[in-house]
Amino acid sequence: MSERVTFSVFDPMRFDAPSDCDVCASEPALFHYEYIVDEGARLSPKRGFCCNSCVARLLEKLQRAESQAWAAEEASLKADDIEVGDLEERRVATFGQNR
Repeated sequence: MSERVTFSVFDPMRFDAPSDCDVCASEPALFHYEYIVDEGARLSPKRGFCCNSCVARLLEKLQRAESQAWAAEEASLKADDIEVGDLEERRVATFGQNR
């Protein structure tokens, strides 16, 4: 499974976009986003319009998912008695100790 998010600007005159963010419903929409979870044979896209603050939240959600994927891969390799020192060092440098 993998996740990805894309953002783009939009022309409010050409798109039927809501005036408020689809995520928080309190700030003006600034970006069009697409959050896709690829579950192998099935794609699960979510599309909408979001504000500047929610862009950061969506990126944090993606970062958490990636951090968990790296940690799961690391645990799997450790279970197979494969040296993961370099992977662990990179994961900690990228996501921090508590991710």
